[in-house]
Amino acid sequence: MIIKTKNGKREYEYTEDELALMEADARRVKLEEARRPLTESEVLAMLIPQQINTLDVDDNTALRMKDFYPEWAADTAYTTGFKVKHGGKLWRVIQAHTSLTGWEPENAASLYEQINETHSGTIDDPIPYSGNMALTAGLYYMQGWEIYLCTRDTVSPVYHPLSELVGLYVEKA
Repeated sequence: MIIKTKNGKREYEYTEDELALMEADARRVKLEEARRPLTESEVLAMLIPQQINTLDVDDNTALRMKDFYPEWAADTAYTTGFKVKHGGKLWRVIQAHTSLTGWEPENAASLYEQINETHSGTIDDPIPYSGNMALTAGLYYMQGWEIYLCTRDTVSPVYHPLSELVGLYVEKA
């Protein structure tokens, strides 16, 4: 190896023999890597995204294991019911198709639906109220850390904070 100095910087010039040795070493390392046994975590990282859609789980359970679902990808054939991650959210395919750029889940409401946590509406599992929701009599809703019981159906979505609807549609639980 020849070391030259140019403007205070070192420059290396390798002989053909030195380059051949470096290339041979790189090939050897690559072969060793290709032949080493895979770790359990490497196998699981390949297996889980391929198999997770075969599990029969409810939406709340699917959300708890969201990170294991495959990422949405363009030019991929998707079947109805298949779940994918995209933009930090979990989506379900509602119409079989082959995906295209521009048909990302948030851009293709006819192809995907976002999977959200479901709530029973009991006092132990109240429905989070975010405004722009119709309220159903007999169900419990939560806004902030306050729980309210709906006393009368609103039929149409309401937009006001639940605290402003006390006496009209809800009562504090």
